[in-house]
Amino acid sequence: MIGSNGVSDADNSLPPSGPALRQAFEALVTTFQQRGIRYAIIGGIATIQHTRVRTTDDIDALLTVPQIALPGLFEALRDRGFAIDFLKSIREFRDDHLTTIRFGDVIVDLMQPVLPAYAHVLDRAIDAQILGHTVQISSAEGLIVMKLIAMRSQDESDIQDLLAAYAGKLDLDYVRSELDAFSKPDDPMRMKFETWVRQVTSHP
Repeated sequence: MIGSNGVSDADNSLPPSGPALRQAFEALVTTFQQRGIRYAIIGGIATIQHTRVRTTDDIDALLTVPQIALPGLFEALRDRGFAIDFLKSIREFRDDHLTTIRFGDVIVDLMQPVLPAYAHVLDRAIDAQILGHTVQISSAEGLIVMKLIAMRSQDESDIQDLLAAYAGKLDLDYVRSELDAFSKPDDPMRMKFETWVRQVTSHP
């Protein structure tokens, strides 16, 4: 779990999903770092670093890339073993703000932080040690915000795990301020979140 200094206390590593996931992760973050890409790992891999090891078979990343730099980024990723349809990926990332590439059987989703809430997640990214690398991952609060927006069954479980792992130590004012931007006080999603908060923390 991430320590009080904002850096993970230990390398919680990745789930035992086979060597391809580890290879894909190392190739992805190395490419980002070498090319000076501003990014944050989100999704299951980031959640694992904050809570517990669970199964995940893909990699999700928020990143900002100028359009002029996209071809070079995708070429660098291809050179490291990723399967990429260049024209399709550039068009999707530019127009849909999301594209999917592959490393063997590993699916990698690359997402632009178009929503203000997602941009704030990127702004609040923290350091974590994964496979011997210092990488940028979403903070626990950022993950909670993104998972509240998605609110699938796995997201609900992850939110509860994050609240329990950091009981009483999360910046819930930040989470609530983000919720104000896209939900009403009586939104069922928000009411469910506040119930979980009351269950695992001393916050009202």
